[in-house]
Amino acid sequence: MKKRGMFLFVLLSAIFFSSMVSAACMLDVSLVNQDPYPAVQGESVKLLFQMSGVQNPECNGAYFRLEPGYAFSLPQNDGIRTLSGGTFAQNYKNEWVIPFTLNVNKDAIDGDAQIDVYYSPGTGPIGYYISKKFNVTLRDLKADFEIRVQNYVSLTNAITFQVLNIARVDVRALTINIPNQETISVKGSRTNIVGDLDSQDYTTTSFEAIPKEGDIILDITYTDEVGIRREIQKSVVYDPKDFQDRIADQKSSPIMTWVIVLLVIGLIVYWIYARKKKKKMIEERRKRMR
Repeated sequence: MKKRGMFLFVLLSAIFFSSMVSAACMLDVSLVNQDPYPAVQGESVKLLFQMSGVQNPECNGAYFRLEPGYAFSLPQNDGIRTLSGGTFAQNYKNEWVIPFTLNVNKDAIDGDAQIDVYYSPGTGPIGYYISKKFNVTLRDLKADFEIRVQNYVSLTNAITFQVLNIARVDVRALTINIPNQETISVKGSRTNIVGDLDSQDYTTTSFEAIPKEGDIILDITYTDEVGIRREIQKSVVYDPKDFQDRIADQKSSPIMTWVIVLLVIGLIVYWIYARKKKKKMIEERRKRMR
């Protein structure tokens, strides 16, 4: 009975003490910044919390703990921060700024993901916590592309790629680069600036190159909707059989071109000859009339 009475006394004393401290020490926490906004799955996000009321010496410091929830994880599994008593009274500051960097899980869905924070006066648990919930906005800003070889002209060594933005986001400042590889020999610039490309839209870009049968690797760089420069590598299959008929047409096209050129020259020569002949006949007729 004595032990039970002593335990009850200690418990009531802790509750009473906590209520006295909480009445004198009014702490509050807010989320003041998220970078980037929105956060991107598979990357990190910086959160900046701010705790007010810590300048009150009755608080004797402050305790802060973050629970990341399902969408995030702590790099070092350390979500606890403490502020020593008297620190802010000495420096005449009113808020405690608490930064965190969280990893965003790659499987987190778009929208607002919830995190929980717990805080209290003092530098450690005193029997109670104040809890708050905050939302961190997520959105998948990574683009993806489908690439295919649209055309290859062997006479001019011009290979044209078709680029389709299959993601739900628009991209800006899109560039295509062909790195060194055995399946394609580039004769000019290896990088083409394509420009902006909306979601579900496509564009084409051409290079002067000689491809071989096999996979061609392309480095695609773009700027996402929050200004982050990203890069993705894609592979496209080149099969020369797809362009055999076009090669035959390309070989016959110069003959037709020369035929047309000669025909035009012949018409011009005939027109000049006919004009001179007509002019000569008019002069002879004038001479007879004199």
